[in-house]
Amino acid sequence: MNKRLILGILILVSIATIVFIGYFKNKQKQEKEIFFQEEGQLTPSPIPIVPAPSGETKLPSISGIQIPPQQTTSYPLLFKEEYLYIDLFYPLLYVYDLNSGIIKYFDLENQVYKEIYRAPLIEEAFMSSDESYIVFKTNEGFNFLNLKNDSLYPLPPFTKNFAFTPQGLVIYVNNKDISYLALYKDGQMTKIRNLGILNPKFESLKNSLLIYEKNSPVFLLDLKNINNFSVFLEAKPNYSLLVNKEKNLIFVTFKDKYWQSQIITPDKKVKFNFSWGTVKEKCSFDEVLVCAIPADLENFSPDLWLMKEPAYDEKLIIYNIQNGKTKEIRLESKFDIVKPKITPLGIIFWNRLDAKFYLIESKNTSF
Repeated sequence: MNKRLILGILILVSIATIVFIGYFKNKQKQEKEIFFQEEGQLTPSPIPIVPAPSGETKLPSISGIQIPPQQTTSYPLLFKEEYLYIDLFYPLLYVYDLNSGIIKYFDLENQVYKEIYRAPLIEEAFMSSDESYIVFKTNEGFNFLNLKNDSLYPLPPFTKNFAFTPQGLVIYVNNKDISYLALYKDGQMTKIRNLGILNPKFESLKNSLLIYEKNSPVFLLDLKNINNFSVFLEAKPNYSLLVNKEKNLIFVTFKDKYWQSQIITPDKKVKFNFSWGTVKEKCSFDEVLVCAIPADLENFSPDLWLMKEPAYDEKLIIYNIQNGKTKEIRLESKFDIVKPKITPLGIIFWNRLDAKFYLIESKNTSF
């Protein structure tokens, strides 16, 4: 009787151990799964209100968002938290939350936010102009996030750069033995052509791709006829290009003997000239061109800035392409501005020095 009892207890302990191990493994697997939330399943949460400390005056709200008091600038913060900037398609501001590790968007009109995807530490992220795709980089490489069908694809090893195009995602692969461009769709890669450029940068036109690096010419690749590969602009030092939202104008900035910039058409006609320069990351080009200009422009190094060395900006320049008017906004404090954009609220920009978003209210930006 005692032997049967002991045997029964041993069997029960063994079953319990197996169940516990299975549960623990399943839990670990669940924790590693990607995190998506369907729009229809999410109950939007309000953007957290930041209360003013006792004894201080609460600043006016922006579109209902409470603004915390500032110590160093009169420009109000949008949020007190630190975020990595992805993009702004008003009213939606796409960010990566550095604390929670979640890609999300804030609806600045309706004062709600949505969590999109949980990821390990993201170094940088970019969004397609139709808000359907995000490419982000971690220490393990690039990943392609398809928001249309909630799917994630790790891009091929040795992917060094990419471009969103109407034809799909174009990636540049360089494994030291061979470097080439490929079209990437739904996990499938189709080679386009070899590319003998070490560190190419890209800008997409309607049916073609502009390709350049630091001191090279700008090349034009016809994506409908890949054999049509030609020099678009002669070589200039420190080229930086940005195509507008309509894909019919190109902002070109470079430093030859001195900094200068132009707006040209796809057939290379110069529309406007400017006696200043910057880098495309400090600009946006929607209905108007908005650029941040470094204070010490003559000593400004795009290479060092791209390696995260700060550059303090002196002013914002707004250029209205329709009427040819220019407005300058002198900055009141030290900012290292990334992609300033005009919205109905005013100019929203991300300050790389503190990873926070600021607003220059619309009364100061109209012209």
